[in-house]
Amino acid sequence: MKNLNCKNCGGPMVIDPSGTTASCPYCGSNYVLDHSDTDYYRDFYRRMRGFLQLSADGQERRRRADELWNNAASEVFECTDGRQIDVKSMHIYKDRVMTAYTARQNIIFRFDIGNEDKADKYRRNVSSIDYPSADTRGLSDFFPRISGGFELSDGTTLLAVKKHEDGYPLRLFGTLSGRHTAWLIGRMENLCCVLEYNSIVHPELSADTIYINPYDHQASLYGGWWNAVPNNTSANGRIWTTRDNLTALRETAAKVLGFASASDACPTDDVPKPFADFLRSAPLSNAYEDFGYWDDVLIKSYGERKFINMETDDQQIYGKGK
Repeated sequence: MKNLNCKNCGGPMVIDPSGTTASCPYCGSNYVLDHSDTDYYRDFYRRMRGFLQLSADGQERRRRADELWNNAASEVFECTDGRQIDVKSMHIYKDRVMTAYTARQNIIFRFDIGNEDKADKYRRNVSSIDYPSADTRGLSDFFPRISGGFELSDGTTLLAVKKHEDGYPLRLFGTLSGRHTAWLIGRMENLCCVLEYNSIVHPELSADTIYINPYDHQASLYGGWWNAVPNNTSANGRIWTTRDNLTALRETAAKVLGFASASDACPTDDVPKPFADFLRSAPLSNAYEDFGYWDDVLIKSYGERKFINMETDDQQIYGKGK
């Protein structure tokens, strides 16, 4: 996925899920993309969403993934000990402290000079995560596992985090349908329950820090852990609580659906009224109760859960009258 830089300050732009506008997180500039860029991003999103429709055929999945990674960009980093690290990434995301490279089996965080402490905070925060003794879902699989750290000759720091080979940043899928987003919300509620269990607030929960496996809609929370804080922490002039995780969940889901924000969510042919009401609602007092609320919303929106063989496409599954 190609990157666009801000014409005003030169910073990397964040592309809207619609593929029609871009915003700069540094200076606040907003741009309407020209037709060629819009066509490119819409086609990219369409190709990524195609993974959601692939069958259980492992060979076909691998072939499609190979096609994607064959076009990945390569960048070589020089370590202080003379070693070279070749990173082949298909998406690059930058914020004020680091650049994240999405490789096939890892995410590489490159922390800018002066932000080396963020790598240490990342390590400390993810190493402190605990899981319920009765956890039968293997929730630890959806949180970071650090695979290495490197000091580079230019003074920056690399931190490598393992990821599922079929995991991609949520942002790369653009907008998703209501039913696909509903699956995703259930997975994000699971993540928020783990954060609740550990009394952790993750202020960076978003389409850039959440990675999803399009074949089973599993979601992993890999990015932004250097900013995680304990529940009821005062920072940046406010008190952070675990309810902020649930607010971020709603904002992320609303934007994936194509709404400007959760408060702008409204019923559509694709988003039933209980679903839209959930997005606009204030989170319940904790993640466990909120998950229960979502389960009730899910049934009211789409009916009882049922197993569907996924060797088909969206129209066959979700088409009206089917």
